Amino acid sequence: MESVRDHPVTIAKSANAVGKTHGAARVAVWWYRCFRDCQVYTGAAPPESNLKKLLWGEINGLVEKHQELFKSDIKTILHIQKSAQSFLTGVTIPTSGTEAQREAKFSGKHSPHLLFILDEGDAIPDEVYKGIESCMSGGHARLLVMFNPRAEIGQAYRMERDGKANVVRLSAFNHPNVVTGENQIPGAVTRETTVRRINEWCRPLAEDEQIDSECLELPEFLAGAIARSHSGQEYPPLKAGFYKVMEPAFSYMVLGKYPAQGANQLVSREWIAKARSRWDVYVSQYGERPPELTKAVMGQDVAELGTDANIACFRYGGFVERLISWGDVDTVATGDRATAEYKSRNVSRCNVDATGVGAGVAPHMQRAGCVSTPVKVASSPTEKTELGEFHILRDQLWWLCREWLRTDPGAMLPPDEFLIEELQTPTYEVKNGKIHVMKKDTMRELLKRSPDRADSLCLTFFRANLLFPEFL
Repeated sequence: MESVRDHPVTIAKSANAVGKTHGAARVAVWWYRCFRDCQVYTGAAPPESNLKKLLWGEINGLVEKHQELFKSDIKTILHIQKSAQSFLTGVTIPTSGTEAQREAKFSGKHSPHLLFILDEGDAIPDEVYKGIESCMSGGHARLLVMFNPRAEIGQAYRMERDGKANVVRLSAFNHPNVVTGENQIPGAVTRETTVRRINEWCRPLAEDEQIDSECLELPEFLAGAIARSHSGQEYPPLKAGFYKVMEPAFSYMVLGKYPAQGANQLVSREWIAKARSRWDVYVSQYGERPPELTKAVMGQDVAELGTDANIACFRYGGFVERLISWGDVDTVATGDRATAEYKSRNVSRCNVDATGVGAGVAPHMQRAGCVSTPVKVASSPTEKTELGEFHILRDQLWWLCREWLRTDPGAMLPPDEFLIEELQTPTYEVKNGKIHVMKKDTMRELLKRSPDRADSLCLTFFRANLLFPEFL
């Protein structure tokens, strides 16, 4: 509440069952009752039940407990008002419709005292934040965003990264139930659960191991604590000292912080950071000119009319140009634009995503004199790895991009926050001897957009193989 009082934007990163929704409901009612002229807008990531059962379940509980405070108010589902211009309301976020329609849901709100509360904020589309931002330019306006910090993606993460929000971290280690060992707040996280997770998801740090970002020091009040597994096995008492986090879920479910590195994350943030640093060093010496005597491989991701974008990526060995984006054109216009970009550079070949709407772009570029290869990313892979075979060609291309960033000391990535976010989003698994990279639909759901920029970079790693003539 102090953070919401004192800062325009508050991000509450929360462990599981530590009371963030409980607190948010009280912030909503506090604001509504303390300001005579105010509007409070509450929202939650779909489905609508997240808003009705969780946040508004807490709000309605407060209304029932303190009926005297609301006896003259009008109360309906997801709405409480004391006048036409002063109210506390719930706004549902549709899963269908356009980005503009979702943005409009939170646009055009004006009041002398304006408060927005977003639950599960990491899963809320970027356009909602854009709509809210347009309302916060005047008056006394505040935004509270709450979520479990599973991955460093989305607008909530970017606001924190860029220093545009005050961050409040709700850790299980600070909860009264865990600190005292007594269940003072029924239904909240318990010491038993926390100690069990330490035993199952962490290990004591060895004497010769260095302390890093994946380590934590056991709080003094948990030294000697015991717990049982779900099967009834009793774990030995916890020892004081440092522990290594082995399961990424421990970071966001217990500590309320982003995992340092997912165990099955495809591309490490460290590799990306090094590639970004090399790009900056190179540009400081040579400018944004590709290395001499080096031809580019062009990756062309294709989108038609809609929300996705057409992205052209030019990779000269290790150097990647700033990506080129355009949208809202048909495939013929895309072919013309891609051809123009191709011919303005020293390019050896262009690999074009030929799935769906992109099928006609490569032939169009070929007729214009470009060396252009249609790539059907859902088809059979052309290469293998010691870890296993690839499920489909898309998995192979993402893996080749991963290995380039991991092993090539000359890999250089341009300053592109969307590209970086897309590269560090996917995980992978080896199932039945085959490597599966996170599906594009899942990435789209996490990012709230299509990973077009990373897809175009991955396309630059396709190598035509005469054993697979369907690619030629």
